[in-house]
Amino acid sequence: MTIEVRVGGRGRVRDGEPSLDDTTSARCDLCGEEKDVVVSVTADADGPFGCKDCLRSRLEATTVASWLLRDPGDRGLPWGKISG
Repeated sequence: MTIEVRVGGRGRVRDGEPSLDDTTSARCDLCGEEKDVVVSVTADADGPFGCKDCLRSRLEATTVASWLLRDPGDRGLPWGKISG
């Protein structure tokens, strides 16, 4: 799997190889906003690209969905044991 990270105004890093380019745009294809950094969300890394906020909210949604659709006998919390 190939991963590309674009840093607005700085360049990109594709599979660990940096490429400086001050014209690089970091537009999120999920929210449509210009961000400081975006990352490819497909295996070939040619786009679309998502920002940290959009990716974080989608990961949180997977946790909530798994918890809401859990086995009825499972009474645990979605994020695991909390020790106090």
